[in-house]
Amino acid sequence: MAAAVGDAEQSVTYADRSGCGDWRNFINTRTTHAGALHQAGRRAEAETRFREAEQMQKEMQPDYPLLYSLRGFQYCDLLLAAPERAAWQGLLECARPRAQQAPQARTASEYSEAPDSKSTAAAGDGRTPLVESCRAVSARAAQTLKWMQADSGAPLLDIALDHLTLGRAALYAAILDGSRRREEADGPPNAPDLRLLTSAATELDAAVAGLRRAGQVQELPLGLLTRAWLRFLTGARTGPESAQADLDEAWEIAERGPMPLFLADIHLHRARLFGISSDEVRMPNEAKQYPWNQNPDGSPRGPNDDLAAARRLIFKHGYLRRQEELEDAEAALLAK
Repeated sequence: MAAAVGDAEQSVTYADRSGCGDWRNFINTRTTHAGALHQAGRRAEAETRFREAEQMQKEMQPDYPLLYSLRGFQYCDLLLAAPERAAWQGLLECARPRAQQAPQARTASEYSEAPDSKSTAAAGDGRTPLVESCRAVSARAAQTLKWMQADSGAPLLDIALDHLTLGRAALYAAILDGSRRREEADGPPNAPDLRLLTSAATELDAAVAGLRRAGQVQELPLGLLTRAWLRFLTGARTGPESAQADLDEAWEIAERGPMPLFLADIHLHRARLFGISSDEVRMPNEAKQYPWNQNPDGSPRGPNDDLAAARRLIFKHGYLRRQEELEDAEAALLAK
């Protein structure tokens, strides 16, 4: 990622020096740089670049004041980074012995400075700043999707990515809001209210179908990974149309690339979803055996092997946006 960040930064410099009359070049180079910074774990710098690009967008297209298309998806991906990590932490708490479990409210407070959270934290209705961040991102994606649907020539990829953002925001909000309500009731960890996941399921199915129609196979793992998480929570863990099926399809695509960043994500998803303790979390259709329990040579493997593989890929490729999530998973699963 270091090379990608350097090349993207250089592209901004060259675009600015060129004096090119196409303002889109100035925005595209900045969002490309911002996206690379985000993947490298440099979130504050990435947010600055995205805000700079969006300000240009407002000035050049006043009727479209938000970043849209792939640029908008990348910005929303950054804005959802803190809620995503907190949602994973909520699930991973189920893997810890009950005496070691930390309140989810404490986890949420650690990320109250998430992008865009300051403006939404004072809602006064008991929702956490992270849930409010999800709501704010949903509003963004709903608006950009409306723009895309009003344009008969809008790329199918852009529409699919908006559905994916809406699905992610709904999924994270459902998990985080469910965790908050369980804390207030002083209840044990369990699955989110399935009714809260209905919106996420609709959007994620639309996203995956849209990515297929767009023919953008290289982007398909984005939708499959998020839908695998949702399917796991709703009980569709193994077999056809399940979390395992989505992760296996994503693996086939990423391995052919190869796409090492997606491979790292898949390793993490496998371990975090299927490595949690069935004794500590109440969910339907528990998987009794780790689905990826054998290496090609027949030797046994488990979630710890997926965590180790994720660690190798994350640090080899500088994919440091996942470092904290990796450490969270290791703390929860390797201590078992």
